[in-house]
Amino acid sequence: MNKKILAVDLINAAKEQFQKNGYEKTQVDDILRATKFTKNEFSEIFNSKEDGGLKVLKSYERDQKDKFRKFEESVNARQRLSLYLDTFFDNAQEIARNGDPVLNLYYDLRNENNELSKMVVNILINQQNWIDEQFVIMMKTESARTIGDRLLAAINGLLLLVKLKNDPEMFKAQLIQLKSWIRSM
Repeated sequence: MNKKILAVDLINAAKEQFQKNGYEKTQVDDILRATKFTKNEFSEIFNSKEDGGLKVLKSYERDQKDKFRKFEESVNARQRLSLYLDTFFDNAQEIARNGDPVLNLYYDLRNENNELSKMVVNILINQQNWIDEQFVIMMKTESARTIGDRLLAAINGLLLLVKLKNDPEMFKAQLIQLKSWIRSM
């Protein structure tokens, strides 16, 4: 099998298993069962579960950068923030069922002091910096950290609440309120 296809399939299976079981509870065998690949095929792509975790996080980081780059095509910072919130809106059902995959990995890895924990924190910091940057542009100020922090706190609170209540409609309604708040600035 083509190594690139194998890598993509294994990374996607690892994402799914980490999301379903959590990082700690996921075993290599869980990933293998999800893909029907052998341990030898797994070893061609990943050196270990940790290496798989790093590749999963690199995939999330690439997705985030691609998403932000796509948002940057919009001229208006308000519109960029609105498009960002739309990504949660569009995935409300999945998020209600399973939570946000990056945030879930953060909760699983936050007490570790290793490359995995540093990488997931870096993804979240990049998210925070991007949001802050949009508010700086929008507000025409040198710093808008507190406003960006408010939005990020609201999003993360909603991510926790939607998973707790398993209520995607409530989540969507709250995201619409956040978009209204941004438009009012």
